[in-house]
Amino acid sequence: MLNILTGLPKNKNDDNTVCNKFANSIGYKIILGSSTMKMYCRELNIHPDIKIISATQSPQYFITGIDIASEGVITLNECYKILSGKTSDNKDAVAVTTILTKENEINLVAGTADNKQHQFYKQNNLLPRTEIIEKIVELLKDKTIPRITDMIIEI
Repeated sequence: MLNILTGLPKNKNDDNTVCNKFANSIGYKIILGSSTMKMYCRELNIHPDIKIISATQSPQYFITGIDIASEGVITLNECYKILSGKTSDNKDAVAVTTILTKENEINLVAGTADNKQHQFYKQNNLLPRTEIIEKIVELLKDKTIPRITDMIIEI
């Protein structure tokens, strides 16, 4: 079972419930999104280890109980690119895509709170979180790779 948490809930009052449910899920756990990681760590009182490699690479995040923690929208767009048959040098996207294509069941929890970086993503031709997730899910269904068991968009 693969569990992915990406994006903040629209209602901040749901943060604790979402984080605890995710923490208690069985299987691989991936968090995609800097704000999502901050929320998760805040709600569960976890202190992440963050390593900055260089100004041109995303920081590396290490969170107790989480298998992969990475930036969200860029990584998701790169996952879609890989699933579409293209290559990517984004190590986190490669790792996430590898797991996506090997797992039989996926629990995808996607928050819909407004993203403050929306304009940056648009300027860099990146699809917003909800749109890129829908495209990834459609690609996975078309390829009949894993089975999406639970997809929560409206959190």
